[in-house]
Amino acid sequence: MGPLRGEATHPAGDDSPPAARVSTASDQKPAASKMDLAAFDGSFAPGVRPGAVRLTPWYRRRDYFVGQWVDISVWKSAVVEFVATSCLVFLSGQITATLEGYGTPQVGGYIGISNIILIATFIYATAPASGGHLNPMITFSAILTGLCSVPRGILYMCGQTLGGALAGGILLGVWGPKRATSLQGGGCWYDPSQANPGQIYLNEVFASFVLLFLSFGVGLDPRQAALFGPRMGPLLVGASLGLVSFATSGIIPGYAGAQMNPSRCLAFGIARRDMSYQWVWWFGPAVGGLMMGVFYNLIPPHHVELSKQKSKESRLNSMAGNTEVPEV
Repeated sequence: MGPLRGEATHPAGDDSPPAARVSTASDQKPAASKMDLAAFDGSFAPGVRPGAVRLTPWYRRRDYFVGQWVDISVWKSAVVEFVATSCLVFLSGQITATLEGYGTPQVGGYIGISNIILIATFIYATAPASGGHLNPMITFSAILTGLCSVPRGILYMCGQTLGGALAGGILLGVWGPKRATSLQGGGCWYDPSQANPGQIYLNEVFASFVLLFLSFGVGLDPRQAALFGPRMGPLLVGASLGLVSFATSGIIPGYAGAQMNPSRCLAFGIARRDMSYQWVWWFGPAVGGLMMGVFYNLIPPHHVELSKQKSKESRLNSMAGNTEVPEV
């Protein structure tokens, strides 16, 4: 017998207690039941997300912090993030080198367009296997918004960081030390004579928040798939990155624009053999992720449904409290 209407469900791929969830119209995911997919709320593949709303906040759920450390599928997904991030950063650095080789003055525009194609393609390629994060900033903010469990998030960020480091070493080997230095490692740099670290850091913080706001809105908001279909998300996330990177590419001479990907900046620092100002490229996106976490937890996508459910529970509790037990 199937679950009764309004009864709590426990979707495939979710290890939270059944009582902590409320069923929705899309509880059953045919794709997830037939294939080994990375089914979690922070996936950029909406068709495999668990189709239920959690009533218990993520920070009150023990399973959110310890529930998946021994899940082999999560470790495999982290390996996918490692390989995919390495490939993504390698191609990103090579695009920069190619544009420099052509000597085009319209670098910002080409970078923006290439980011649209690059990010969208990699998300399409990896979302079924890992969720398609490819960026520690995305994973960190997904943890803080309750969309990605802590074990999965930590493993993903480790894989992404190692993937970036590997790509940096490969780029250094391909270009050679002299060429890598002339290219500034491929990006994530600025001229200290043109701006101070505080200016760059402030831009990184708010550009990261803007990118996260757009990425969550077009890619991770469960309402988007119902409105625009499940296939538009990755393309719109790529468009968001292209827009933000282009908008910030020419604001200060000697500054390549907002980077918004710590693993990518680690790679380029390794490639040019200079780790100066790495704190800017790491703490800027981290603070942007914190801002996104606060905003998302204050106004989650399901806030209307959660309010209705809480009101219903309050009415039921009130009715139960007012019921008098007849005397025998």
